[in-house]
Amino acid sequence: GAAIGGAVGGATDASDETIVYVRENPVEPVYLEGEVVTGVQLPEAVVLNTVPESDYRYAYVNGVPVVVDPAERRVVHIVR
Repeated sequence: GAAIGGAVGGATDASDETIVYVRENPVEPVYLEGEVVTGVQLPEAVVLNTVPESDYRYAYVNGVPVVVDPAERRVVHIVR
């Protein structure tokens, strides 16, 4: 619990192109308990959508677009 997001640093920042793509291509949101924060691991039930020419995936969690590292299913960026 308390250490969630502590190890996520600048190396995992999503590119501007990725953020623009996520904003311009909304998907059906998934609703989970709790607040969406950087570093949280998404359950397997959450569908991760492809971002062209990016290693990242994305989802809309609780109505908030998030960029996800698919290897660990961790939120690396919250699109605001």
